Amino acid sequence: MQSRVPSSSSIQDLNVKLVKIYDTNNEYMIKLTLNGTCLYMKPTTVFFLFELEQCVQHVFYELSQYTHDVSKKFEYFVSLLRQNYINKSDAGNTLYKIYDKNSVICELIVYGLDYIIYTTLHDK
Repeated sequence: MQSRVPSSSSIQDLNVKLVKIYDTNNEYMIKLTLNGTCLYMKPTTVFFLFELEQCVQHVFYELSQYTHDVSKKFEYFVSLLRQNYINKSDAGNTLYKIYDKNSVICELIVYGLDYIIYTTLHDK
């Protein structure tokens, strides 16, 4: 992409193309096209995004670990519900014992607690 000659390449379904913008001072942009939608960025912006690669990998790893931990805790919670018929109040208290009381995940699960209990007890 450092070439000043307009060119095109693809990454899976993403089409990446270096294009010259007319009515400017011979400025080139990078055109990203995916599923009929396109986005134009300055080459410096794309290079900056590449510099963030290590940060993105780090955040992705942290989120993956967090998601794995939440999934394990949720499986444990569901197994507790299936082992004992637990009413909504007891289920909420059980959640607070399994998850950190300040966890966003816990708060989100509480919003869907009725559905979770119903599904868990009826989809054995």
